[in-house]
Amino acid sequence: MSKVERSEKEDIHLAMISDDLELLSILADSKSMNTRRALARNININSEIANRLLFDPVLNVSYIASLNSNRTKYRSFDEDSITFCVKCEEDERNLDCLNCIYSKN
Repeated sequence: MSKVERSEKEDIHLAMISDDLELLSILADSKSMNTRRALARNININSEIANRLLFDPVLNVSYIASLNSNRTKYRSFDEDSITFCVKCEEDERNLDCLNCIYSKN
C-alpha cells in the first residue's frame, strides 16, 4: 500500500504496531504530529529513529521519544513545558485534542 493510499489513521496504526524499520523510518518524517508521536511510543523503533524523534520540533513528540527505551541520546526538558497535553496517554488513533476535557482545566 503506497503512502498516497493510506489515511492518517492508518499511518498512526502502522506507526504503533509495525516492526518494519524501513516503513518506520518513513513514518518518522510524517507531517502528522500524531503519527510521529505514535511512532515514538513504538518499542520496535531503533535508536536512530528514537534519537531523531527525541529532537523533533514538536514537544508532544520529543517528550514521548525521551521515554522510549531504544533512544541512546538524552534531551532535557523545561518542566514547565511538560503539560498534561505533552504527557497525554490517549491512543493517537482516537485523539481529539479540541474536545479534550483535561485541556480545558
